[in-house]
Amino acid sequence: MRTAQKLLMLFTVVLALAGCTTLRTASDYDKNVDLSGYKTYNFYDKGIARVKLNNLDKRRLMAAVESEMNAKGFTKSDRPDLLVNLVVVAREKTDVYGPGYYGGWGWGWRGGWGNPFWGGGTYVNQYIDGTIVIDFLDPAKKILFWHGQGSGFNLDNFNKREQRLYTGVKEILAQYPPAATAAK
Repeated sequence: MRTAQKLLMLFTVVLALAGCTTLRTASDYDKNVDLSGYKTYNFYDKGIARVKLNNLDKRRLMAAVESEMNAKGFTKSDRPDLLVNLVVVAREKTDVYGPGYYGGWGWGWRGGWGNPFWGGGTYVNQYIDGTIVIDFLDPAKKILFWHGQGSGFNLDNFNKREQRLYTGVKEILAQYPPAATAAK
């Protein structure tokens, strides 16, 4: 029965961690800017230099943005209509699970009345939680006109990291252009 308790606890931890892997996205934009005029892009060099990722992940992030921008019909240019600024914000998170309540009251061990499923070990999960920010800047007007972000990216997890970066960027940029502008 001790094995069943451990398996139940492991299952609970896996479910809890799986729920933490979802990227939460949001975006905002300047409603006074005509977004249809933007056709070309490039990266904002000063922003890219400050991205707090290793060079491998920085290149992956930029490649993911390039892929999505090209899929949206933008062309990369040396004289762009818009600049893409990337920011990665990282903070340490700690999740603690257990001990807890794993069953109901009822007939317990050795014929006694009680709760045989109370207790268990404490499990701690520490990781770096990341937020990916993608900003669109107008170099001529020197303004920020679109801001998108995705939070909940586990920067310590190397499992399918490149795929998760591409998926995250795709989810963030799926919000551009905003629905209100696209409907006009």
